[in-house]
Amino acid sequence: TGFLLARMGHVAAKQFAGRMEELGLTTRMWGALNVLDAEGALTQQALGKCTGIDPSSMVSTVDDLEAAELVERRRHPSDRRAHAIHITEQGREALSRGRQLARGAQEDLLAPLSAQERKQLHELLLRLVIATKPKGVATDQVHKK
Repeated sequence: TGFLLARMGHVAAKQFAGRMEELGLTTRMWGALNVLDAEGALTQQALGKCTGIDPSSMVSTVDDLEAAELVERRRHPSDRRAHAIHITEQGREALSRGRQLARGAQEDLLAPLSAQERKQLHELLLRLVIATKPKGVATDQVHKK
């Protein structure tokens, strides 16, 4: 079962990454945009924690997002030493287009399953994710992903 989950995870990730490439996004960039859209402006450190991206990769991810004008760094309102990362309107548009592409990738991946089987698969995977969530991650954060 573990092998099958890993195999399908690889297949799903490859299909998803291919769709995001159409927008010039990596999966890290996609994840960061989704978190910023859901949570609002965050420091780079908080964004890395929410997405599970290590600090050095987070720096390059934010740099890439900023270069593409999908986010912007602004002074943090309560910490003069920090910057808050804000999603731009262009970032929201990319996210909207990306969500359409993601739905297409999901449809392709799950095409062999009936609607009931899809629902059951989702519920079972969600139960496993909740049971194995890292300490400090709220259950509602797991549901958002």
